[in-house]
Amino acid sequence: MSDKKTSFSVGDVFAVSTGKYLGEFFVFIESKNSIQYFLSLPKMMNREIETKNIQHAIDKGILEFQENLPHDVRRVCVEQYQKNHDKTIR
Repeated sequence: MSDKKTSFSVGDVFAVSTGKYLGEFFVFIESKNSIQYFLSLPKMMNREIETKNIQHAIDKGILEFQENLPHDVRRVCVEQYQKNHDKTIR
């Protein structure tokens, strides 16, 4: 049985273990079409990644599931993501 995460819930946290975003944590916010949307910690930046690339990164150990955040922390992350998003559409 595989322990690789294949579905996401709001507040799921993934550590980035290599590459351009090494050292960041991606907090899952939402999925639309074939894009997964994350808030990157500690940079507090929104990240958009195609679903096929996310699954590849999980399978290769580039993204490693850590935990699902507590409700209050998850709410703050969603609010920050929305605040960032609102700035970009103005």
